[in-house]
Parts: sequence; structure tokens; C-alpha cells
Amino acid sequence: MTRILAVVDDSDTAPAVLATANALAEAVRATVEAIHVREDGTELIEEEARRAGMPLRVLGGDVVGEIVAASAAADIRTVVIGGRRRPDPLRPTGHIAFALLTRMTTSLVVVPPTAGTEIQLRRMLVPLDGTVATADRARTAIDLAEVAGIETIVVHVCDEDRVPMFTDQPHHETRAFADEFIERYVPRAEVSLELRVGPPADEVLIAADALDVDLIAIVWGQILDPGHAQVVKELLARSHVPLLFLPLESPSPT
Repeated sequence: MTRILAVVDDSDTAPAVLATANALAEAVRATVEAIHVREDGTELIEEEARRAGMPLRVLGGDVVGEIVAASAAADIRTVVIGGRRRPDPLRPTGHIAFALLTRMTTSLVVVPPTAGTEIQLRRMLVPLDGTVATADRARTAIDLAEVAGIETIVVHVCDEDRVPMFTDQPHHETRAFADEFIERYVPRAEVSLELRVGPPADEVLIAADALDVDLIAIVWGQILDPGHAQVVKELLARSHVPLLFLPLESPSPT
């Protein structure tokens, strides 16, 4: 049996983190455990874990180091953490979440403080950039979602200056492009495809809202240096649904 770790603190996001972890555990048939790296008292955290019906393990030491070490266990499927302690547009993502994003070797779910606690995983959105490496890594989440009965929608965003040229039958040409995209990048998967044109982060969030998704799964190269991962940073700042980050172990040469 695999485990999901829910990292909790005394923030406003803790109930949503626990609810998200429970929903994921139910979907993939895993057990779930709450962990807390002690900074102050644990009374409030213990109460939240009891309400969620899960065991709580209290750790001591460096917060990021302890979470990374706990996530390295062979039976850990994913880790769930709050994106920031409270809603604050001036500080969209907390430093702990940022540090874990670049150091975790397993998948990480970042829960925004605006996420609710009544979470049902019905529909997942998966942005694909049109590279084989990204599609291959995303396939693990897509296959798990299919087994769990979660509908998967792939979204591909084209730059305005790279929109495929169509003939005088754009409807048929668009359908042919979509069919070819699915066959190339997610063959034999039960998915639908949304084609969008515009700024990638904007279009992913618009699609997530329009399609009423419960989770966005993102493959990325774990580089948050200035000038890198702008789409990831915008999604972290603006998404109202949990984000599942899948580290790209072998970045595409493109």
C-alpha cells in the first residue's frame, strides 16, 4: 500500500491540505498520513488531523529537510502542502513550498489557500507543451486518473505566432490536428483535448475555470531561477485549484 503525506501547519490552508490529501488517497487507493515539523505548539494541528481522521507524525529539525527526507520513503506516492499560509496577493507562494518544488524527487501537490475543503476529484487538466519528454512524464498521472475514474482533459496552448496554418476547412483541419496531437503524445489514453491560443498561464487558468476542473497536473524542470518557469510561477500565484507538480527527470533538449 502506498502513502500520501499531508504537510500541515497552523495556517488557514491546513484544512484544505488535509481534505485534498484524503481525496487523492481515496482516488489512488493509498493511505494518508499528516506530518508536521514542530515550530511552536501542536494543539491546533493535532485537532485538525483528528477532524480529518488521519494520524499525525510530529518531526523536529529543518522544515524543508525533514519533509524531503520523509518524502524519500519508497512507498510515498505524493506529498501535499499548502501554497502559502493565508490569502495574500502580495506574497503568492510561501518559501517552504518554493523550496520543496525544486528539491522533491516525488510529485508534489500545492494547495492554494482559496481551495475549499469539499473536494471531489472528478476532472483533471494536464497542460502539454508538445514535447515527448513532457508527455511521457504526464502519462503517469493520466494513467492513474483513468484507473481512478477521473476525467482527464489535455490542454495545448499555441503561441499566437505559431498557430498551425489551416486550409479553407478550418473545422476539419483543427480536428485533424487534435487527433494527431493525441495520437503522438497520449496514445491509447482516454483523454479529450483543448486547443488554446494566447499566453499559456492565462489560457490554462481560463480552461480550468471553464471546464470546472479539480486538479491541474504540471510537468516541469524544477528550475525557478529568474527568467525560468514563468508559467509555473503564474499558476502558483493565481490558481484556485490544487496543482500537481511532476518533476521532469530528463528535460527535453527542445
